[in-house]
Amino acid sequence: MLSANEMEIIKQQAYCCKPHNYRNICKVYPWKVEDMVEMGTNVYYSRLDMLLSTEATIVKDIKKNTGKDVSIDSIHPLEYLLQSATINDMVFLELMNAFSTFTKEEVLLLPKINSVLIGGKAAMAERRLITEDNFQDFQNILRIQNCLDVAEPPPENETPTQRKMRLLHEQVAAVKKKQSQKNGEGQTFSELLEIAGTFGIDTEKSLYAFRKLLRRHQMREKWDNDLEMLCAGADGQKLKTKYWGESPDD
Repeated sequence: MLSANEMEIIKQQAYCCKPHNYRNICKVYPWKVEDMVEMGTNVYYSRLDMLLSTEATIVKDIKKNTGKDVSIDSIHPLEYLLQSATINDMVFLELMNAFSTFTKEEVLLLPKINSVLIGGKAAMAERRLITEDNFQDFQNILRIQNCLDVAEPPPENETPTQRKMRLLHEQVAAVKKKQSQKNGEGQTFSELLEIAGTFGIDTEKSLYAFRKLLRRHQMREKWDNDLEMLCAGADGQKLKTKYWGESPDD
């Protein structure tokens, strides 16, 4: 489980486009916007989405691809990804590329022990392993670097029944959140680049800095507009004016 201090450090490093050294297992690298665009944002997000697989997204994918309903509490994300890689060569290559994209190291998939060896065969003696036990922390580093919500750790001494209920609750919450996002404006990445250019935000920034600066500029723009409306006699309580330098609400 990442501590609050670790998460703050990851945010600072991500803003400056510096990697986070995750407990000497591997460095996890944030990406610059211009490098993402060069790779192809579809490729970038495909690899990111694969590594951020959760029980809920896996159950949904199985249903979509096979028509089968599986119990969500039977799913363990890293195990599922590794086992899928053993039966599908394309998944094998995609999973290796996904890990290498964000660690910038060769990796070796070890499905028999449900692990990923960072550094490949040359690092066998170092035993720098991503396992089911630390995979969620690895995922959360990626989530922070990409301005996504961090997953809550499971409660201590969680029973199988409690795990099933928690996962079902998270599955429902994920569906509601996705529907809420669909009902929003949903700007494309190219449109975000246009807005960033208007604000003078360049593409040499990390994706984390890019998105955070966009949000801060939008807050400042609302602040300026609210001040103008207040001076014109608008009701301050209805505007819910908030200083742009404060912490965002979301």
